[in-house]
Amino acid sequence: MSTTTDAPATSCLPEQLKPQPQSNPSTSDVRPTSSVFARNEESPIHNVPMRVIRRPLPSELDEAKVQTFMDEMKAGDTFTPIEIIKVKSPLKINPTGPPETFYFAMGGCHRYEATKRLGLETIRAKIIEVPASQMRIYLGAGSPF
Repeated sequence: MSTTTDAPATSCLPEQLKPQPQSNPSTSDVRPTSSVFARNEESPIHNVPMRVIRRPLPSELDEAKVQTFMDEMKAGDTFTPIEIIKVKSPLKINPTGPPETFYFAMGGCHRYEATKRLGLETIRAKIIEVPASQMRIYLGAGSPF
C-alpha cells in the first residue's frame, strides 16, 4: 500500500516542495475533506515553505481559535494540510517572458496564521494546480499574471 508521502516517479515540484516524511505515523490516515479538488487520496502532502505562499484575500480570524491552534502546534499536534493553489504563468507586465510559479492559500487561515505566528518555516499542504485563467477570475486586477 502506498502512503500519501511517496514521491511520484517524475515531479515538476522544486526539491523543497517534494513530499516529506510525516513526523507522526499515527496521522498518516488523516486526509483533508475541505475541497473536492484535494479529495484525491493519492495527492501527496508537502511541507511548503511559508515564504512562498501568498494570501490574496483578507482573513477574518477568530483570535481564540488561532491561540488554540498555536498551543496545539507547540504540543506537537499535526493538523490537516491546507490547500495551496499552484499557478504557473508569465507576469502580466512581461507576458512574453518566462513563466513564474505562484502559490496561493485561499483557506486554512487559522492554521496558516498560527504557523506564521510561531515562526515555523513550513506548513503541511496539498498542492492543487490551477490554470492562470481560472485564478484571474478570483484575483481580478490584483492578479500578477
